[in-house]
Amino acid sequence: MHGKRLVLTLALAAVAVALVLPAAAAALTYDQAVDQLYARGYPQNVETYLNSLGTSPLGFRLGGTAADDMAARYLADKLRGAGYRDVKLEPVPVDEWAVRGASVTVDGHVFTCSQFAGVPGTDAGGITAEVVYVGNGMAADYEGVDVRGKIVLVDSAMEATWLNFQGAEATLHGALAAIITSNFSDGTSMAFPSYPWYSVAPDALGANDGEYDMSFVPLVYMSQQDGDWLKSRIDAGSTEATFVSKVDVVMARDGGKGFNVVATLPGKKKNGEMVIWNAHHDAHFRAGLDDTGAVVATLAAAKAMKMCGYRPNRTIKFVFDTAEEFGYTDCWYDWSTGAWHFITKRHPDWAGRIAAMYSIELMAAAEAQVDFNTSPELVPWLEKVCSQNPALTPYGYEIETPQSTWQNGWSFMACGVPSFEISAGGPDYDEMYHSTYENQDVVDWEMTANMTKLFMRLHRFTDARQLPYDFVGRADDLRDHHFDPDELAEAGLTGRSVKALDAAITRFRAASRTFGAGAAAITGPKRGPASRNPVMLKVAKKVVKGMTALDAWDYTAYPHEQAMWDNEYLAAALAALDEDPVDTDAAIDALTNVGINVNGVLFSPSVHRYDLTRHDPDYYRVTWGKLGKLGNYFDTTPVMAKVEAGRYDQARTQIRAMLRANIRDLDERVAAMAKVLNEASAMMRKAR
Repeated sequence: MHGKRLVLTLALAAVAVALVLPAAAAALTYDQAVDQLYARGYPQNVETYLNSLGTSPLGFRLGGTAADDMAARYLADKLRGAGYRDVKLEPVPVDEWAVRGASVTVDGHVFTCSQFAGVPGTDAGGITAEVVYVGNGMAADYEGVDVRGKIVLVDSAMEATWLNFQGAEATLHGALAAIITSNFSDGTSMAFPSYPWYSVAPDALGANDGEYDMSFVPLVYMSQQDGDWLKSRIDAGSTEATFVSKVDVVMARDGGKGFNVVATLPGKKKNGEMVIWNAHHDAHFRAGLDDTGAVVATLAAAKAMKMCGYRPNRTIKFVFDTAEEFGYTDCWYDWSTGAWHFITKRHPDWAGRIAAMYSIELMAAAEAQVDFNTSPELVPWLEKVCSQNPALTPYGYEIETPQSTWQNGWSFMACGVPSFEISAGGPDYDEMYHSTYENQDVVDWEMTANMTKLFMRLHRFTDARQLPYDFVGRADDLRDHHFDPDELAEAGLTGRSVKALDAAITRFRAASRTFGAGAAAITGPKRGPASRNPVMLKVAKKVVKGMTALDAWDYTAYPHEQAMWDNEYLAAALAALDEDPVDTDAAIDALTNVGINVNGVLFSPSVHRYDLTRHDPDYYRVTWGKLGKLGNYFDTTPVMAKVEAGRYDQARTQIRAMLRANIRDLDERVAAMAKVLNEASAMMRKAR
């Protein structure tokens, strides 16, 4: 009896305690955690702090500068505070470019200007000289104009060229400095109206990576309205100005460095597989969307995972990288430096283990369509996720291939990592891109919260038992849009290698269907055979890497395409020279379209030749361009000169030599593509 009475007493006591204590709180879902964070203002406060950092009165957190380093350390602290134990600051050698402010002063009127990364500055006193207007600052604009010892005022022409060419041309003609401004014409009054960038308002200032060189003259950007005022003063008579651009530089060779922040959420599987979520913490001005908004959306996702106790199957690496906007001067491929260094120098062995890389950009503007760009393997998965979540994409979505080079995913893709960019910059983003108007005011927090939730919907597929790769889609993309035996024949290539690639595409598609690596196999997070994943990762690495290249204008292409296109233009030039009478205009037009030779038409020969050297695969600062399987950057401008001089036989001889060299290169590229596809097919057949 005593024992029974004791049990009953304890039971009654337990009931009494239960009545007094509140019920245990139910575990948060991921979406609930996200809602709490945005309701509390957590992402908003992070954005405000990051945008308070800057080296200039206008802001700027360029890679490796004190402002960017403060951002990196702040993010690391936030991750540790959220519960992440494995948080690292990984150094990246960069040219630290701390812009401190710029101005142009005319008769007591001080005009604030913006600065470009990689462009040298002036001493404290600046440069005082006469200002001369030279249109678009191309070679023809300097004819009959003496700019020696003067400052040149130049209209932007970013739809046709980049500012480094205008700076180089100004340097060549003896100018002391250059001011870039905008005309934003409708295209009827000027040959090269300004691109929509910075056109959000007449007083907008703009900035970008310079692709510049320390030997070129200092250069700054002046708003359209201030540029118009200065043009009117020049029209009225001789105008003198004082040009000041304050810049502090620490070159990589002298110890310049930034930091990639890397945090780890361990997965339940211990097979080394991982998923990377990436956003870059450097920025122009006080950027609201690019990429500060993406940083805070990604950080909110990382914190929400901890709040809800989420544990993935595959390890998640949150990578907040430096120097996406700019990494090196004296370099054509001067952007996306932190990501390139991460996957090629710091963690090259991770390619083949990364199931997917999310390159998160431009988060998030009001009424924004959600934009993806990726490789064909990932299109059905992205389509499936977006179609299943219309509430998170209320203004629609668009999925495009191939992947853009203007973001971090490209370097990963070129190393064989399936990757995609996701952005939500809004319908008017091009007009405010990299301008003083792209600030925190344009961030729509409801849309940004939607994106933070969408990230997890995407992740559930890359965390699934079967990886969501569609290799059938890759085969179809290549055959339907990029492989045409007739076009290759026009480029001078027929025979064995073309037939081999044709057969390899067919073989690869069949192997992919049998293996189950097609759109129909993308069934969702809980289904699908996990045993195929190691092979899927190996095939993805081989195919994505092997099929990724750059064309002459820095767009993603298949490895054979630029050589093929160049050969078509070279053949067209020969055909024009064989006309009776010779079609000089058609020959020159065709030669202009070979590679980047339009720059040789617009700018002086030495400026063009210098640019060609920076596209050489062996150039000392080719950076991620090396991953693009760069081809022959022929200089056809000497051949054009021979055509114009009527020396047709000499022109034909040179064109035929270029054609022979490029046909050999094209043949090797086509054969290499066939080899990649055949090896991938063999991997899948062996694993069945």
